[in-house]
Amino acid sequence: MTQFINIVTPLSPAIVTLIKTVIAQGHTDIDPIKITLTASQAKGLYKVGAVRTSEISAIVAKLMMAHQETIPASFTMEKFNTLTQEGTDCDSLEAMFLALAAIAGAHGNVVQNNRMFWALQCLDNARMLGKTNAEIAEIVAEITTEFFTKTATAKIVASVYTIAPTATITITGVTTNKYFTNHGTTIISFLKVGASATELITVYPGSGALIPLTWRKIVVTNISALAEGAFSLFVG
Repeated sequence: MTQFINIVTPLSPAIVTLIKTVIAQGHTDIDPIKITLTASQAKGLYKVGAVRTSEISAIVAKLMMAHQETIPASFTMEKFNTLTQEGTDCDSLEAMFLALAAIAGAHGNVVQNNRMFWALQCLDNARMLGKTNAEIAEIVAEITTEFFTKTATAKIVASVYTIAPTATITITGVTTNKYFTNHGTTIISFLKVGASATELITVYPGSGALIPLTWRKIVVTNISALAEGAFSLFVG
């Protein structure tokens, strides 16, 4: 049953300003490590999930450490260990950022719930007042017709997908100018097949993005290496 949920600490403008300042400083610190890929580079990336992580570990233990002669001359075990630590640090930072995004997303869900709660309370009051107020009755009738009247036409619903850590899904027949919604706790990106990587659209947990016109075939990527993602969009 839907209900009003009391928010102990509202997201006040002062808190928003403080958080934006912190995020801006965070960008100053982290933007230097941003890597911009071409479309062909992004397409050619190895998708390293749980299975390939195990494969790497086996190669390291059984070949690179036991038989260092297998290591290419232009590379060293020390450099590989540096990459390993860098990967661990990336996963750790991503998990921390996702935890923050999840807090903001969850807070937003409660806020929207409360907005809906009070809006419907207002509508219920309007139905009562409309019995003696023709103007209010007409407005209620308009809203009821637009949002609450059932029609014979089947309602078009969004298709829901799950996506494994670091996985990529190609979806065809996408309905454009509709929302791509991120329902999970991971950051998800999508791009029109054949488009420039500069057009990549990133969708954070609990938020959505309008799919541009002509983007009928898109590639969706779960940026997280730790968690499964979930999203929905319209196809047909």
